[in-house]
Amino acid sequence: MAFEDVEPVEDKYWEPEKIGDNIEGNVYEIAKDNWNNDRIVLDMGDDANGNLMTTTLPAHAQLIRFIPKLKIGDYIRVELVKLIEPTKEQLKDDPDRKATRIYKVQKDPDRAQDYEF
Repeated sequence: MAFEDVEPVEDKYWEPEKIGDNIEGNVYEIAKDNWNNDRIVLDMGDDANGNLMTTTLPAHAQLIRFIPKLKIGDYIRVELVKLIEPTKEQLKDDPDRKATRIYKVQKDPDRAQDYEF
């Protein structure tokens, strides 16, 4: 038998850019990133082969503040509701600074899911 190339699976990250961008799914886990920040990992359902698809939400301070109110299995909707542009002073200190993102997070108790790990 001949070998076939296997393509790597890229990590999927949600990066909202404009007000109104949103995502929904079940909280699959709260994972630590390389800088020890908590990040929400959402279950986005199964792909055509029955494999679990997940998306990792950003480690933005305004989003991390919701984590204590969430539990594994909660079905949530996260929406970017506001962008606060950096001030001239902030840009002077950090020219690459991006806008602060403000989120709204909602739960749908009827769509919660139990995970068995």
